Amino acid sequence: MGKGQKAKKLPVNKRNELAKCIDQILSHGFKTTTNLSEQWSQYVEIRSLLDRVQSIESDLKVKSSSSKNRVGCIESFCNWARDNGAHFDGVKISEIPGYGMGLEATKEFDEGAVFISIPKKLLMGLDNVSTAIAPMMSEMPMIQSMSNIKLAFSLLVEKLNPNSFWKPYIDILPEKYSTVMNFSSSEMQELKGSSALSSALVQCKNIARQYAFIRKYIDNIKEEGFDTTLLTLKERFSFDLYCWAVSTVMTRQNLVPMHITDKGETQTHMSPALIPLWDMANHAHGKITTIYNAESDCIESSVLGKCQRGEQIFIFYGPRSNADFLIHNGFVYPKNEHDTVPIRLGLSSMDQLVNERSELLKALGIVVSGELNLLPAPQFISPELLGFVRVFNMNKEQLDHWLSSDKATDLLHADCALETALEIKTWKFLETRLTLLLRSFPTTLEEDLALQSGPKLGHIRNILLQFRIGEKQILRDALEYVQQRVKS
Repeated sequence: MGKGQKAKKLPVNKRNELAKCIDQILSHGFKTTTNLSEQWSQYVEIRSLLDRVQSIESDLKVKSSSSKNRVGCIESFCNWARDNGAHFDGVKISEIPGYGMGLEATKEFDEGAVFISIPKKLLMGLDNVSTAIAPMMSEMPMIQSMSNIKLAFSLLVEKLNPNSFWKPYIDILPEKYSTVMNFSSSEMQELKGSSALSSALVQCKNIARQYAFIRKYIDNIKEEGFDTTLLTLKERFSFDLYCWAVSTVMTRQNLVPMHITDKGETQTHMSPALIPLWDMANHAHGKITTIYNAESDCIESSVLGKCQRGEQIFIFYGPRSNADFLIHNGFVYPKNEHDTVPIRLGLSSMDQLVNERSELLKALGIVVSGELNLLPAPQFISPELLGFVRVFNMNKEQLDHWLSSDKATDLLHADCALETALEIKTWKFLETRLTLLLRSFPTTLEEDLALQSGPKLGHIRNILLQFRIGEKQILRDALEYVQQRVKS
């Protein structure tokens, strides 16, 4: 702990109340739910307990060890990166409207030109975890078995260390994120009706359970014989700090080859790591242009296209849906060509033709129960979704015909020649399902679009609004397409 940074200890009554909250969170965290309504009720209970936890722990809050804000830390961060072998000539960190911070070109780059090179020694990964916490991490199964939690835990320990090698990097990281763990209950409510709600609730439950599990373990650490790192952790660990570390890792981690020693044996495998400076680049459509150069032992990234001086340099995060971006990165990407809206479908075990349907679906490579996707225009209905609905609506004669056919994969195409009655049933089924999905939202697409031009909503609510509009637009476009098929 830094000089003059006196640790605060909670009074006994608050420690006892905190311990009760932790036990209740763990109790909820290990209870299974069977439907969305139960999930929501459980989330509300957990969120209420966490609000109390955050209030109790507010005295333990860890302020940034730098008195400067993020912008004020840019220069020392860049000096640190250069001193440790990073190359980023023609690139600077800038505040960019609508993006927070990003990378800006200070010279012209041709398409494919390498704009940044980050040596392995700058990466924060599982091969350079603090030796002080290594035994503790190996004693907690939850941390030991999940590499992303291990990395988050390592990061929060480095944040508490004023002499950390990565201090210049940690000082420039955001203090708050718009990941789902940071949503209030009323903000989370704005996801009702959407495909992302269940996953968001699961994410929040998992993070709360992890926090409670680690908190309980840390509270039981005996102070005798522990070094300052562990004692600082015991005194300063909090839900806010854990959320910050988990959010940092979720929004910024990448898999890179790491040499990790376990029980005296060193192995190389892909492992999550934080890549300073490179992780300041924002997302845009394109292709993956970042590689690990084994010869130079560096992460290298090339520009997506020709980039003029003063323009933002983007990278492509990968082909993810907006639900993935929202839950794991805390943003959505308008007009995302990789976006999807999943529809959960499944065969009933009570169906007399369940075996035949299962066999045909298996031949088509389609799940018998799970999520199948709607896609943005002009695709609308994914081949797997169309194939499932066709098989789901077949009678025995039709199933026998397609099971014996060597052209069964034609069922995945919209223009497949089918009996008129089956084709009508297929498109009618989709029309009914899409209509119900649109009605499950508390607001309509038109109402959401009107909100865009209304009073400012705040950062998280604006992201949620963008997400709902994108999802409803895909549903609406798919419904209009399906209705045209019904008419024809």
